[in-house]
Order: sequence, then structure tokens, then C-alpha cells
Amino acid sequence: MPKEIDEMNPQEAYLEGRLLGLNELISILKDAMQSDKVDQSILVKSIVLHISNEMNSILNELKEEHGEHPIIQKVEKQTEKMTSEAEATEGVKDEKAVETLKKNVNVADDLMKNLLSLKENQE
Repeated sequence: MPKEIDEMNPQEAYLEGRLLGLNELISILKDAMQSDKVDQSILVKSIVLHISNEMNSILNELKEEHGEHPIIQKVEKQTEKMTSEAEATEGVKDEKAVETLKKNVNVADDLMKNLLSLKENQE
């Protein structure tokens, strides 16, 4: 059973907050992608890169706490791929670039679920 925030040490609570915040950001991005009112490629790319940076930072902290866990290694590889694909869409406004970014958002959502699952299983 997962610990409540008040039962966690400060480092665990901080990491939990970051994971939950990043998960919320991914949900907002998924909703924004379904709207035609914004330049999706710029919005999506910006948020995907932010998510990638946050995930890398969180992964480094998780590695210190849990070591080289297989889920952490999988998330690391996918995060690197997501970052390079987002950067490759620089200046590209075609439908393929938008679809690649959308795919990366879904990958980020799955990876976040894996990280949250790992955290719950460790408790």
C-alpha cells in the first residue's frame, strides 16, 4: 500500500510531488493536443522537451534511491529517444512532425505510469 505524503521522508515526498506534477503536465498536454486552436507543434515540442528534462532529473534521483532497476533503464532509453525526436522536429511544420510529437506524449504518459508503478511497488 502506498505511503501517505505525511508518512514519507522529505526526499520521498519531494520526489512524489515531482512525479505527480509531471503526470498532471502530461495530462494537460494530451488535452491540448486535441484542440485545433493552438499551433500544436510548438506547444507539444516545448512541453515534450520540458517533460524529458524533468524525467531525466527524476530518473537520476530514482537511480540514487533504487539503483539500476530495469524499469528505470527502460524509461531512460525512451526518454532519450523522445528528446531526440522532439529536437528533430525543429522548424518542421508538417503533419508527420506533429504525429511524432503526439506519439512521444503517449510514450511519456506510459513511462510515467511505469515510474509511478515502480514507486508503489517499492513501498
